Amino acid sequence: MSQVFPKWTNLIPKVIAPLAVLGLGLVSFGYVYYVDNKYWMVGYEPQQPVDYSHQIHVGKLGMDCRFCHTHVEESYHSNVPATATCMNCHTADEATDQAMLSSDLWKKHKTNKNLVTLRASFQSGEPVQWRRIHKIPDYAHFPHAAHVNAGISCYSCHGRVDQLEVVRQNHSLAMGWCLECHRAPEKHLVDNKGQMGAPVQVTDLKTVAELLASESQAQRGAELAKQKQLQPPQHCAACHY
Repeated sequence: MSQVFPKWTNLIPKVIAPLAVLGLGLVSFGYVYYVDNKYWMVGYEPQQPVDYSHQIHVGKLGMDCRFCHTHVEESYHSNVPATATCMNCHTADEATDQAMLSSDLWKKHKTNKNLVTLRASFQSGEPVQWRRIHKIPDYAHFPHAAHVNAGISCYSCHGRVDQLEVVRQNHSLAMGWCLECHRAPEKHLVDNKGQMGAPVQVTDLKTVAELLASESQAQRGAELAKQKQLQPPQHCAACHY
């Protein structure tokens, strides 16, 4: 009796099984990377090459977020400041060195390990390798300018950064979280253009936090959305290429 299948077909299960295992492994890896990735984790708080304290710079010194993140009102992305931005404050000439030589504060400023790193970066031209905290998938986009100019404060996405020694991820950045805001923008809108009185700075995190938690926010936010004619899109093409 002749064979129905040639002998080489016996190799098929041996080939299919490893490929199936490999395929399952790739699917699992993709799931872990895109669904349970560390960048999506609330509380993700990587160690940075320079211990920059937002609590000191923003909270105590009152620096506006836009002093460092200069392009949030005109760009898709919130830029990471160049070392030169830091050196606007953390630099001095020989005359200042001589004048401040006896100051303990200035001596600490000159020897602080973080500032030594910044000065070395500035002199060499090599940027500080900051570790990214907030990240959305490559197949989605979030235009900072559109949100900030509409009256969405930094607080709504990043929380009270002015209270943090180390910046961490405050929200999941998942699609469902974004849609919650698009479906009810009045919960997050502040009067950044002064349409209902004195304008509210979107970078004034303390004031914004108090306003959004107030009982009058729903009515005020609804009125702002009406005046601004805001109807945030909820269809796929709004955020996905």
